[in-house]
Amino acid sequence: MTLAAGAALGLVFGLLAGTCAFVIAYSEYKRNWSFRGNPMHKALQTALVTFIFFFVATMILPQVFRAAGE
Repeated sequence: MTLAAGAALGLVFGLLAGTCAFVIAYSEYKRNWSFRGNPMHKALQTALVTFIFFFVATMILPQVFRAAGE
């Protein structure tokens, strides 16, 4: 897999995962909010971390699997 293809897949999967994480986190924070701060801000942080994780994983894992197969 080329770097451009990995970046495209990482972007797609990262956006999907980040969106799902935002929806889940926001609904949970909104329902069970018992600490200081803004639930929207915390849900956005969760979505950003999830996006970064999936984007990086999609970029790195093909290289790891390719090296392990050799």
